[in-house]
Amino acid sequence: MKILLYISSIVVFLFTGLFYFQENIFAEWRGHQLAYLRQLKQINQDSEHQEEENLSIKLQQIYLPEMNRIDRCVSCHVTIEDPRFADKKNPLKTHPGNYLEKHDPEKFGCTICHDGQGRAIVWDDVRADSKEKFWEKPIIKKPFLEANCFRCHVKPLSETPTYNRGKYLFETSGCLGCHKRDGRGGYLAAELRGLGDASVHQKYPTNSLDPKLLPKFNYNRNLAYIYESVRFPKAQPEDSVMFDFKFSHDDALALTVYLKSLSIKQPGIEKLPQEPEKPLTLLARGKKTFQLFCSACHGENGKGGVKNRNYQKDVMPTLNLIAEKMFLYEKEDADAVIEAINEFGDLNLTDPEPDIPGFNRVLAQFTAVRDIILNGNSAAKKDPEGPAPFNMPSWRKSIPRKDVTSTIAFMISLYDFEE
Repeated sequence: MKILLYISSIVVFLFTGLFYFQENIFAEWRGHQLAYLRQLKQINQDSEHQEEENLSIKLQQIYLPEMNRIDRCVSCHVTIEDPRFADKKNPLKTHPGNYLEKHDPEKFGCTICHDGQGRAIVWDDVRADSKEKFWEKPIIKKPFLEANCFRCHVKPLSETPTYNRGKYLFETSGCLGCHKRDGRGGYLAAELRGLGDASVHQKYPTNSLDPKLLPKFNYNRNLAYIYESVRFPKAQPEDSVMFDFKFSHDDALALTVYLKSLSIKQPGIEKLPQEPEKPLTLLARGKKTFQLFCSACHGENGKGGVKNRNYQKDVMPTLNLIAEKMFLYEKEDADAVIEAINEFGDLNLTDPEPDIPGFNRVLAQFTAVRDIILNGNSAAKKDPEGPAPFNMPSWRKSIPRKDVTSTIAFMISLYDFEE
């Protein structure tokens, strides 16, 4: 019994010593810091001006309690603020660009931008991109890195072209016709705020596409899932009713970056203040509203042609002919209606009544269109036993009344009076 106890004690002692040496004497960060000092010595030998270097070989970290972050990245990346290492290789390389001039690592840390496991001190654990471990926050690289800028920033930046493209595509493709963003939008699909935080145990690409997609996204399952949903909307679920927009790879990539930015988790630091937006003209506001909520079903600029399953008329209504349906056959009459909406907010509130031929008929059609937008409308089935077609939803809660009437004004302006 004593012999067994002695042997087990020796084994424990050996393993303890092994882990001590592995974590301290042979640690990766120690080797990188020693390499840093050797290169500094060489730089000083080659320089006319000798500089005293006093780096202590020890584990370095940035502790940010208000952000609930401990980032030990600087244990290996000790040169991020040293311009003499701009042409070196990682981890002994100066941080690219001038980002650190406005983003002090001691204030922001590293993982707020780059993700990864800030507390880890072994590279494989730091990057957290293993295809077996299902890390929630693997290191994020370009162009997806742009998404994390909007944990603090609120407006597009010149340094985030992919995000900017994705935001533009989102806001001009009618995505809010089905989805919600910050509580505004349709009821057919999920709220998108928080998609970038979705657990990889719940949101991940399908098995058939997984082997092809994951390496392209650095084994970030959240990114791969978002991309797959945008580029291959029928991948999951198989009965998805999402339209296939035939996005190119680059456009799907841009949308992935934008959707990844829609986080609900607070980074522990206040967002930069939102600059007040310049007021839009009536038609500009109507166009923006149409693009946000209507274009997915009714086509770009209301040209229609979008298929509607099991609908009696096969395709969604065309809206660029609304002026004709409102009995506005002359451009000057259409312009007078638009001007009246601009002045009074609603054609029903005009005083005095505009000098437009058959104004009562025009007013009746305007009111009918306005009420359909506010209250919704059911689409008649072609096959009574078949699936339900897309119905016109009620936008009363998501679109302010002034934006509804400005959208009608925009649709009136789409008519080609030169035909």
